[in-house]
Amino acid sequence: MKVIRIDYLNVPEDLPESSCCIGFFDGLHTGHQALLENCIKVAKEKNVKSGLITFDPDPWKIFFPDRACRHITTLEDRIYLASAMQIEVMYVITFSKDFAALDIDAFHLLLHKMNVSFITCGFDFKYASKNSGNVKSLQSQDYFNVSVIDSINSKNEKISSSRIEPLIQSGKIDLANELLGYMYSIEGSIEHGFKRGSTLLNFPTANLGANPDYLVPSSGVYAGFVCVNDTLYGSMINVGNNPTFENKKVSIEAHIFDFDQDIYDQRVRFFFLKKTRNEIRFDGFEALKKQLQSDILTCKKVILQDSKYVTKTASLWDKKVFEFK
Repeated sequence: MKVIRIDYLNVPEDLPESSCCIGFFDGLHTGHQALLENCIKVAKEKNVKSGLITFDPDPWKIFFPDRACRHITTLEDRIYLASAMQIEVMYVITFSKDFAALDIDAFHLLLHKMNVSFITCGFDFKYASKNSGNVKSLQSQDYFNVSVIDSINSKNEKISSSRIEPLIQSGKIDLANELLGYMYSIEGSIEHGFKRGSTLLNFPTANLGANPDYLVPSSGVYAGFVCVNDTLYGSMINVGNNPTFENKKVSIEAHIFDFDQDIYDQRVRFFFLKKTRNEIRFDGFEALKKQLQSDILTCKKVILQDSKYVTKTASLWDKKVFEFK
């Protein structure tokens, strides 16, 4: 897939004719995937390139620079996933206050200059200055054809990034994964921790220095995977302050099953499958150790029983799954 950065004032003149879907696409969830599927279908029918138009940075960072702005996926994730979903060209329009001030006609002209012949959008798509543009105004122009995708629902409620975000933050990862269509994940580098897992408890853990742009699940223990060198290893993941040790900083660490590689400073990705319990404080090391032994068995059982999103995730991210004992 080709990635093209677009400055709305200087649009390249040699862009291919395309059928594009348009939006921010945080998470590229199952609702978004319906837009991509239609976009690709039209592209094949009309013999043009399939494209995805998105924006960077997040508009919230421009209008509310002092607010924390965390996401389901980073731009790099969206680029990777869009490619895995068979999009041929990704247009990343630089978002600014000047761009946001474009009127409806100027926005239409921009897409025309980008050689977009077909647009796929959601029924509630808004654009141009003060969100003055909507599906009706988009359909009223003569530059390109428009396909509108109705609401994609799950349990009688629209699938959206704003619906998925609180599920992740509250630890309802299994429900978030159902709407995403794959396992939620966080990327970062493995850092040196307190080494209590290996020295005091005999449960070595990999401590993730997570990219701060990601949403962090609520404190607790999760069944999941750690991806190292294109392989998914079953893992028990803990998010929290480790109250038994009275840590002040929230940590994300994983005990990786049947794994003994040195991965310090290596970039890895933690995949969350399901929360198995909340974080609790223990009276001592032995009580904690006994619970961790039980947690490992529980996490292994969850992974073996819930393979639906494991298989889809491995396929989407082009990874293989290591079979633990």
